[in-house]
Amino acid sequence: MFSIVWFKRDLRWVDHQPLTEAIAKGRPILPLFIIEPSLLQAPDYSNRHWKFMLDCIAEVQEVLQAEGLDLIVLQGEVVEVLDNIQRQFGSFFLYSHAETGNWQTFQRDRAVKQWCAAERVTWHEFFQHGVTRGRQSRNGWNQDWEQFMNAPLTNPDFSKAVLFEAPVNQLMKQFPAVFIPEEESNEMQKGGRSKAIQLLSSFLNKRVNQYSKSISKPLQSRSYCSRLSPHLAWGSVSIREVVQSTAAMISAQPRNRNLLNFMSRLHWHCHFIQKLESEPRMEFENQNHAYDKIRDTVNSDYFVRWSTGKTGVPLVDACMRCVNETGYLNFRMRAMVVSFWTHHLQQPWQASALHLARQFLDYEPGIHYPQHQMQAGTVGYHTLRIYNPQKQAEDHDPDAVFIKKWVPELRNLPTHFAIAPWRMTPMEAMMEGFELGVDYPEPMCDLEEAARFAKDQIFAIKKSQEARQIAHQISQVHVNKK
Repeated sequence: MFSIVWFKRDLRWVDHQPLTEAIAKGRPILPLFIIEPSLLQAPDYSNRHWKFMLDCIAEVQEVLQAEGLDLIVLQGEVVEVLDNIQRQFGSFFLYSHAETGNWQTFQRDRAVKQWCAAERVTWHEFFQHGVTRGRQSRNGWNQDWEQFMNAPLTNPDFSKAVLFEAPVNQLMKQFPAVFIPEEESNEMQKGGRSKAIQLLSSFLNKRVNQYSKSISKPLQSRSYCSRLSPHLAWGSVSIREVVQSTAAMISAQPRNRNLLNFMSRLHWHCHFIQKLESEPRMEFENQNHAYDKIRDTVNSDYFVRWSTGKTGVPLVDACMRCVNETGYLNFRMRAMVVSFWTHHLQQPWQASALHLARQFLDYEPGIHYPQHQMQAGTVGYHTLRIYNPQKQAEDHDPDAVFIKKWVPELRNLPTHFAIAPWRMTPMEAMMEGFELGVDYPEPMCDLEEAARFAKDQIFAIKKSQEARQIAHQISQVHVNKK
């Protein structure tokens, strides 16, 4: 008998309980990563995700090899791969983290569970986020999260590792890893634990001092937010390690507001993943079905203009071009572009959710879908936020530096016109040598008028008895309780 350690969204070796437990059992270890064709074709995955993951995998391979283990990478569907391994090498124990991903990976894990039951394979799964599978109540959730985060890191004792010595050449021929992702922009973050630790160190020791005042700004956030989110999403560092490193800094600086704010967001990270874990349908459906009557059709022209950054609203366009090129956008700007799509353009959130999932390098389904619904106003118990992109620019990019970087058509305009070019009179436009609708698109809507319509629409539903009843039911499941 031997053990397979199945790596998924946990591409590290530090604080990796499945690897630690498998090694401790003393059986030969076969570390395994599977590139799944079904995920390569999934509508919410993209090349940039696989490029980042393969960066992480390469580093894991290097470290494990130095410790006497070989991580093999195969390409195929998981059940088929596991079935072939069993037929070639005999029965095994399977070790992995319980993945808190999307509906597709959940269904895949169900299929693996069924196969394991049929083949009498013992599958040991371990939590890695302080998130519990299928939980339908938040009673005690905060305490459970704290207990998990305060537990010691589970680090493998490689001195006890036993190599799986059977030849795997035939297996690698049957499931060759032929997928090679295209290179991405130089502004895209690279994967790997070493990159994550560098970011964690530089953030906690220096960059965090500018965190709170930079978090909402589209330009400054790129430098002064932690930038750990893709590493947390794909598991090159565990959130428990980040929490404990942050807690150590807080113990030395208990009144440091920047550190406290960051810690609260680490808690928030798991809180939202638990939402999707407890209610997977929110990946596809309005949480509150009272809102099903609105925004049910996608305008394809609107989608092209919004997704490519040609809406005629400078901050929206700068954000969309930036995330398409770099894979990153700070939280407030993410909320704003979703707000613009759903409220100002009256479009269904599902279309923007899939597009932005492909663009966000740190795509984490458990955060992504609940946040989309909150911004779209389809939950019913949150405060409705409809962001005015012009005001957001004036507040968070007042010199239009971010706008001019990503929307070069506006680079030569004075700041106030770069933020809102529709404010130019014909005489001012002539003096600037600029023609709205020719040099840069006219805005797709009147921002204030569209926001008023959306507010009236959402509040009319929110006040209905049906919406209130469903919102109360939702809050009973998802609102944290002591």
